[in-house]
Amino acid sequence: MNIPNRISNLALLGLLTGSLWAQQPTGREIMERYKAQDRTQDLSAEQTMTLTNSRGGERERRLTYVTRTDADGNRRMLVRFLAPADVARTGFLSIERSDRDDDRWLYLPALRKTRRIAGSDKTDKFVGSEFTYEDLDSEKLDLHEYTLIGSETVDGVDAWVIEAVATDPERLEETGYSKRELWISKVHYLVIQAKYYDGSGGYVKLFRATDIRQIPNSEKWRAYHMTMEDVRKGNKTTLQVLEYEIDQGIPDRYFSERYLKRGG
Repeated sequence: MNIPNRISNLALLGLLTGSLWAQQPTGREIMERYKAQDRTQDLSAEQTMTLTNSRGGERERRLTYVTRTDADGNRRMLVRFLAPADVARTGFLSIERSDRDDDRWLYLPALRKTRRIAGSDKTDKFVGSEFTYEDLDSEKLDLHEYTLIGSETVDGVDAWVIEAVATDPERLEETGYSKRELWISKVHYLVIQAKYYDGSGGYVKLFRATDIRQIPNSEKWRAYHMTMEDVRKGNKTTLQVLEYEIDQGIPDRYFSERYLKRGG
């Protein structure tokens, strides 16, 4: 046995392994790339929302939403339901703030009034879907610790697996989640799967995103088919995007309580 050569080979292997490890991004770095890919000046979409209960019964809704991001990275979003009649003209407006709590309002056309959604209400379901108001918020990087825990393939897509835990324990009551596990596509830097865990650490919800395409006339990628499932009760909400439009110059007036009350 050639001892010097063996030692040399082991040393080389150690250097290569160390080099590869050094090149591995951290959980935070991956999430920063995700945020960069996700960010647009503005975005609009038309989609259907299908609510499926544990017995297989379905209800379908049609809606539009628009978002706009300011220079500080704060996002404003307006959601408007178009059909069926029992939810038509219902609207939701959220405005992210850097210096204070975000603002959220729900417009109920039957009552002709808006209702402010407090931080304590973020665990409520959004218009009966499996998405909560918390789920609609954009990712707040500075409020979470992100740990890269592995790498997996989901439906043929290579993905990083990241554990996201709130840095402030008090956010557990506000969000309802003790942690999330996020599968981030290594190619498109989109969340293609997420698992949600309640305050006791129990696995409660599964998010899936498929049919990933590049938005026409842009460098951005989005999922056109998304589901959120309550894994305990068996209820599921499916979002099917019909069309995305990006950077169309959506005016600021869309993102006001006054415009929300117009209901259309």
